Amino acid sequence: MPIFSGGKSTAINSPRHLTLRHARKVAEAQRRELNLPGPAEAGALQVMSLPSSKAMAFAVATGEDEDPLDSVELKPGEEKLNSFWAPGLIAGRAHHIKVRQEIDAKNATGDKSSEKLRLTAEQEFFVDAPQFSLPDGSVHSVHPPPGYADDARVLPHVVLTDPHLPWERDGSPLTEGENDPDPRNRVPWLVLVSFQQDELLLPPEDLEGMFKATSAGVIKPVKQTPTMTVSTSIADLWALGSNDVTSPVTSDLGPASMKDSRGDFVFLKPDLFQALFSKFEGGKRIDSASPDTTVYRFMSHVRKINGSGMALAGVEDTAIFSIVVGSRAGPLDIKTPTVVSTHLLSIEGVENMKLPVASKYVALCSLHSWNYTVQPPGMLNVHEGFVDLGRKLDVLGPPQRILDKVRSATDAASVRAAARLADGYSMVRYRMQTGEITAALFRGPFTPTVVPPLAHLDKCSNSGIDLQILDKEVGLVDISYSVAWQVGRTLALGDEGFTAALGRLRTMIQEPAMREAKRDIVNSAGANVLSRAELLTDLAGMVDNLSAVQLGGDGDGTIFEPGGPRKRWFRHRLTRREIPNLSYTSAAVKERYPDTALAAATALAASTDGTIFNETNIPVSTDWMLVLSWLVDRMYLAGVPAHYLISDPSHLEPESLRFFYIDPNWVDALLDGALSLGNHLGFDQDRVAIKKALNMYIQSTETSPTSPQIPTYGFYLRSDLVTMFPDLRVTTLPPRPLLLDGPPDRAPLLRHEIVADGVMMGLFDRLPGSPEFTSLVFTQPPHQQRFAAGFLVEEAKLGVEVKRQYTVDQPTRETDENRHDTLKTIYYTPDSADSPFVWGSEPGETDLRLLQPEKYAQLQIATLQSMPTQPNKPDGTPGDPYFSEDKPTSALLAMQLNDPNYNLTVNFETPEARVALMALSGPDDAPRTLLRLEPPTVERIGEEDNASDDESSPWDGSDDETVYERHEAYQAPKHLLASNAPHVGLLPSVKLAEDDRVKGPIPVLAAMAMAPASVSATGAASRASAPASSPVFDTVINSRGTNTVVLLRTPNLAQDLVFSIRVASDRASQWRLRELSLRIELGAPAATKQDRVYLMERYDGPGPAMLSNLRFNVLASNPTIKGTRYLQLRLLPRSSKGWIDMSTVTDMSFLLSLAKVSSLPERTRQLMVKSWADYITEQGIITTVDNVDTLVTVVDSRFSTV
Repeated sequence: MPIFSGGKSTAINSPRHLTLRHARKVAEAQRRELNLPGPAEAGALQVMSLPSSKAMAFAVATGEDEDPLDSVELKPGEEKLNSFWAPGLIAGRAHHIKVRQEIDAKNATGDKSSEKLRLTAEQEFFVDAPQFSLPDGSVHSVHPPPGYADDARVLPHVVLTDPHLPWERDGSPLTEGENDPDPRNRVPWLVLVSFQQDELLLPPEDLEGMFKATSAGVIKPVKQTPTMTVSTSIADLWALGSNDVTSPVTSDLGPASMKDSRGDFVFLKPDLFQALFSKFEGGKRIDSASPDTTVYRFMSHVRKINGSGMALAGVEDTAIFSIVVGSRAGPLDIKTPTVVSTHLLSIEGVENMKLPVASKYVALCSLHSWNYTVQPPGMLNVHEGFVDLGRKLDVLGPPQRILDKVRSATDAASVRAAARLADGYSMVRYRMQTGEITAALFRGPFTPTVVPPLAHLDKCSNSGIDLQILDKEVGLVDISYSVAWQVGRTLALGDEGFTAALGRLRTMIQEPAMREAKRDIVNSAGANVLSRAELLTDLAGMVDNLSAVQLGGDGDGTIFEPGGPRKRWFRHRLTRREIPNLSYTSAAVKERYPDTALAAATALAASTDGTIFNETNIPVSTDWMLVLSWLVDRMYLAGVPAHYLISDPSHLEPESLRFFYIDPNWVDALLDGALSLGNHLGFDQDRVAIKKALNMYIQSTETSPTSPQIPTYGFYLRSDLVTMFPDLRVTTLPPRPLLLDGPPDRAPLLRHEIVADGVMMGLFDRLPGSPEFTSLVFTQPPHQQRFAAGFLVEEAKLGVEVKRQYTVDQPTRETDENRHDTLKTIYYTPDSADSPFVWGSEPGETDLRLLQPEKYAQLQIATLQSMPTQPNKPDGTPGDPYFSEDKPTSALLAMQLNDPNYNLTVNFETPEARVALMALSGPDDAPRTLLRLEPPTVERIGEEDNASDDESSPWDGSDDETVYERHEAYQAPKHLLASNAPHVGLLPSVKLAEDDRVKGPIPVLAAMAMAPASVSATGAASRASAPASSPVFDTVINSRGTNTVVLLRTPNLAQDLVFSIRVASDRASQWRLRELSLRIELGAPAATKQDRVYLMERYDGPGPAMLSNLRFNVLASNPTIKGTRYLQLRLLPRSSKGWIDMSTVTDMSFLLSLAKVSSLPERTRQLMVKSWADYITEQGIITTVDNVDTLVTVVDSRFSTV
């Protein structure tokens, strides 16, 4: 919601805006104290960061001139009232702009011409401003809130975010300009009026009759909304019969396009309408020829406040609002709660109407409306609500009545369960990895007791499962930290900006870290690998030594050291033992990589001035700026769903104030889950380096007197008071001096938000009850204080307490010993001649309940002028008056109508508070650094010991030689050579004389110890039969979106075919698959039902691709055997051994992209696809096993099913 600040916005788009704003103020104060040049003086640019996923560094010039409207600097808790803020141009009326220009020109001789060219132009224009509806975000708050209850004496009010809005249009054109008898007040075009719903309810026959001639834009039958309005266009409003409805909305109020606008309208009875715009004397209405709108000039004003300590307005240092107060009290003669509808009405054009009104109804435009309940006397009010809330101080956890029930049991399991519940745990439904559903223990980050850091949870996690803790006493698993890890990972995955920045940051850490680690390893082996800086430094000496390069000695040093000619030309081939292992998983790299990664991360976490980046200076890396901001936001629990913060609704009951401790282990697991993204290497030292860099930020004090603030404690306030006053002001410390006088070192409140309707959350970094935090005060905000007609409003009595007001400064006010006392108390009855309140239209009635603002303001100003003066001056002359104003204003009347300002002070030093918060006491002075600093352990399947890391390991002499020649018996089959052709859309075509699936001598890899090759016989008649234990391939060929058939749609376009191959094999079998082949016969499409059907005529698509099992490659070719064309699909293991153990293979499915399946002569046909598998034995013998033919069903959707 936008907040008008009256000048340059100070809002920070971050959940940590309170802390960031305070840190920047402290940095500015330090700069001024040290007399350092500011960014504007130095001609520099200050980089500011928006800590969100969309943030990026941008430069803003500082030192701009201050807005003149912001000349008064308000301290926390102060406000400044204005009677009105009128814009320069009023909307609704036609404005004219006229431009004149004179042009002088010189003639050819250079003399100025005597004639001037005079140009004029004139333009009519209208100011664009809201008229029949308000823009989104215009209403900041209303009171009483929708659906809530309040006393009948309370006058409803609406707070608007635009301070100009109530005066953007004419409320009273007759009093504009020189005709204005009261220039210190301005009649607004918006008034607030509340109605009982029966006053606005229209009979069905009236609704049907009035709107029968309207357009289709009015939905028939016409129905009123819950606030008794009817939505219609202006054109339809004008179409209503004049005998039925009259309205102040005429064509004179705007351009011709106004008729297309829509609005919500209420329909008032003429008597009620006339009473709202009339003056009264002695309780009787004074009739006039036209409505009087000037009575409402005292019911709107502007408030400028200091927003500190407020959840909504606190995003700005200064917030300015316009407030419209209602002039009608609630029903007085009720015995049960009654619903009233409150409407923000437009009175533009009302003054041009004629009285009395001859129509049945008067239509007024309602720009905002809501319903609230008026309660009869004797029910709970705001004062009692604050008092009741102060009695319910406790920690966030199960109610005591629930704990008492559980503690009544005496068995060990119940006692342990009661202790767990007292610690804030809840029983939740949990599905295990095996699928079983069981119960588990869960607790969010907010706990009722202090939780110390757990020493055994010091290792990063790759899944979060290892963070579960089994409670052996109750037999349940504590999944709190596992859930926290998953929540962190989910939040990170949902933020594209953070995920991308984290990936880039990992790369920027890994590349220099790995480079430095490798250089150190090679240098330790005797080589001399220089960095770029070292190379440039030694360049001069290197050139000098070139002349002596041939004199390098006898070369008896290390193998990498330079030597003489003998070593240069007769260097032996290095063995594996002599070559350093520079892989990421080698022991040497693992030993050095943590230090080099930390050095790289530290360099990225710095600012341009060499200090740690702390969000008040310029970062070296914008990716680190974004990652740091995101991580610290999560330490403030920003973005964490509420059901993870409060594990059970019973922990926060209605009308309760609960304090809690923030579990550092939960937050640590949350951040570990977020940082687990981008881990492609398993042994994740980059994550550890990022955490250590974050810890350096948390512990840094280079540029500020204290380290960055991290929340440790907090509170939840659940109450209707939060709904009534969303900006309920929260203060934790006494008022502090202004910035230039020395701000506090630490922000008192770190996070302050309305997290749900009626629920407020606050976080801070100090223990409630500590010397720095002795009390917590909840105060009604200045712009959301209630307004009331009087302290007593009854059916026949009004009580008014005239409050003291001052026109002198605060020190002078304090000389008045009675400044907090009421100046005068006055009572009125319906018979009082000077009463500022009208009860009813007839004696004994209470149907009007109208405040007379002009009389009320005159009563106030007259009473204040009789206020006692200041004490006598030292020379004995009478003192000056405390109040010297002589004219009533809307701002002055607003201060009178304000209800008493209540606040709730929670004193933590009382015995009751100490007992209630005893569980939160404990040692927690350590900084909130991350403790999971050990990299995760990843055990690789089939990983062998790297012998190159072991200097004493034996080596086969064959490793010193490299075999470059193929086996002498190797002959490459033609179809294998054809498959090596590049895949460029057209598959290779090979003509074969016979079926050569296995042909001639088969090459045997060197891994098979060069054993003589043997193969099975070729040809269909001599193929080997499948042994009983050979793997079984269950193959299904279907279209995408179907399960078992190839579906031809209309039109028959190229489609993707899924080859689903499930493998069933004995785990104990030793079958080694060398190749799996499928062969599809190609041919022309069938023209008649008697023709043979082929799956496709040809295939020229992009080729096949594996779906899930990436341990295989799938290749396609188009062999021709004895004149018949085929599509052959070969699945080859991605293995240097040339085969794969089938005991580990369960799926070999792949996708054939953009295959043009041939059309059918009928709806359904079936065909067969052949397949076989080649296996290799330990001796290098290749065996071919035929698989069961695959039945393919093709369905052509062009034919009906009948």
